Amino acid sequence: MSDYEMCCGVCCNDCELDSLLLIDRLINDIQHLASEVVRLRHLLSWHLPNDVGETIRGESLSDLHGSYYDYPAYERFVSRYCGGNDPLESESYCTHMVKLYKGEKSTDEFRSLTF
Repeated sequence: MSDYEMCCGVCCNDCELDSLLLIDRLINDIQHLASEVVRLRHLLSWHLPNDVGETIRGESLSDLHGSYYDYPAYERFVSRYCGGNDPLESESYCTHMVKLYKGEKSTDEFRSLTF
C-alpha cells in the first residue's frame, strides 16, 4: 500500500511537501544535465567540419528539456515552492546557459561535472 493510499486517497501536507522536494531535486538534475549538454555541444562543435560545427553551435540550446506546464504537479511546484518563478526560466539559469552557449566560463552553480 502506498503512502497516498494510506492517507485515505487524500494527499496530506507531508506527501505534498515530499513531492515538491522531489520535483525540486529533479529540476536541479535537469539544469545540471542541460548545462553539460550545452557545454559539450560547444566543445564538440569546434572539432567538426566548419559547416557541421556551426550548425551544432546554432542548435546547442535546442531540445534540452520538455515543457512541464501541462502537468498540474509542476504548476503547483512553480506556484507554491518557487513563488511563481519557473526555475528553468530563471534569470540566473538563462544567463548561465547563454554563457555556456558562447563558450564562456560560467559559475559552477549549475555544473555537475568537474572536467
